[in-house]
Amino acid sequence: MKLLSSSLRLARIRGVEIRFHFSVLFSIPIAFFLFNPNSGREVIASILWLIGLILSIFLHEVGHALAAQLMGVEVKSIVIWLLGGFTNLSYPARKPAQNLVLFSAGPLVNMLLGFFLVFTYVFLLFGVLPFERNPEIYMWGQTLVNLCFSLALANVILVIFNLLPIYPLDGGNMMRSVMEMLFGRSNADLITLVVSAPLLLGLAAFAIVARDYLLLASCVLIGLAVGTLNRSFLRRFNLGINYLFKRSGYYYLQGDYDRAIQEYARDIEREPGQVNHYLGRAACYLNVFQKERAIADVERALKLNPNHVIALQLRGEIFSTEKNYDAALDFFARAQTINPHWAVPYFDRGSALLDQKEFHAALAELDKAISLPPPFPLFHVLRSLNHFILGDLEAAHKDQDVAMRLSPSDALVMSELNLQIYEGYLNWADDYYGRILTRDPLHAQALQGYADACRTNLEHIRAVELYTRAIAVNPREARLYLGRGKSHLALGDLEKAQADFEQVLAVGAKLHLKRQAGELLKN
Repeated sequence: MKLLSSSLRLARIRGVEIRFHFSVLFSIPIAFFLFNPNSGREVIASILWLIGLILSIFLHEVGHALAAQLMGVEVKSIVIWLLGGFTNLSYPARKPAQNLVLFSAGPLVNMLLGFFLVFTYVFLLFGVLPFERNPEIYMWGQTLVNLCFSLALANVILVIFNLLPIYPLDGGNMMRSVMEMLFGRSNADLITLVVSAPLLLGLAAFAIVARDYLLLASCVLIGLAVGTLNRSFLRRFNLGINYLFKRSGYYYLQGDYDRAIQEYARDIEREPGQVNHYLGRAACYLNVFQKERAIADVERALKLNPNHVIALQLRGEIFSTEKNYDAALDFFARAQTINPHWAVPYFDRGSALLDQKEFHAALAELDKAISLPPPFPLFHVLRSLNHFILGDLEAAHKDQDVAMRLSPSDALVMSELNLQIYEGYLNWADDYYGRILTRDPLHAQALQGYADACRTNLEHIRAVELYTRAIAVNPREARLYLGRGKSHLALGDLEKAQADFEQVLAVGAKLHLKRQAGELLKN
């Protein structure tokens, strides 16, 4: 995290790093601009006010940190910067009630500070100053009274601002926690987004009218955070950031794996000791079915860092694709030991157990994965399959609906690597995609996913019909022509297969799809 790398560690208390970002230094000229001191006493008052404000922000974050520790959540650091502070947790609290307490703690601290400062203000104003006869001491006492009043007001503003129901402010997170308790996680995100967006626009408009540019800058950052509640915005935002700063990640997120491999190769050439470059390229190799190269990159990563949790996880996934489940489960267990609060190892354990027909054990692992943030549509899709196998149609449909609310595209269309999920479970695909297509017969992604499921289960005639319907809705999707061409090929209709593969070359932008089509045409 850039904010941490540009900050100075001042102390470590109960395992929590206390860090100050260099941007705090800009608060000094801002404070002097606001107070415009004309004497030594006013200069000292300005400095004391700034120290008091920073201390109030720090104690606000301490409130969050103590609440987190009381609930058993590890706190890594507290960082203070120009626009406030944040408490960096190793992992989020699992239950919405815990999050409600955690996010309430910070404003509660500021409320207590405000009461204390008001009490001190009243005590000095009415209990001390009227009896002071020394003019110099009286003037300093008056300065202290004004300071207490100003800091009390600052803490009241901190309370009001932080309790605004705008994500990711404390009030927004508290609202999200309550909504999750009442309506579930995915609905909570939607409700929080709907409430936060107009309030944030109003706050930004106020900042513009008041010419409060610090508040306006805060609104911009808050707006980016609000957008993360919407998966499509978050995807576009991640794509934009990666396009600007990490082109390999951009192509990977776009599913353009051959171009991503080329960019990762350049990254590795520049930074041969960076583990994540090898792991990114390994993931790309897996998605284009170059398993040996993927293994080589993962092994290089493990050589650089034997306990890298993603490297262990990826090695386990490769073993799982080879049906070597004992080795896969061992690597997943090692990843869980290093980071027990990461959802992916539990999901992959559940997937491996599902492949081995251990349905109840698989369900327990999938339940655990889904209990950990962030939510992934694929987790709910696979648990839907598990519930379906166990005969719990109501639970299966509930998971399907949650996956669709999270992201229809991710819920309905599997990557080529994950098509094995469909194998032997076409009856589940009939139920899943049938529900979607009953409501919307022209849903292109549902038609594509259903066609992939049929092709994976060798139902090529049905697959061709579904691909054709999907192409009528979305004629620019190269994967549809590639899938239909493969089914035509399996049915022995070489002329139609050739036409589809040629169409992939015509409409496809992703190199690995064009390469597949070219190889199939040659053969």
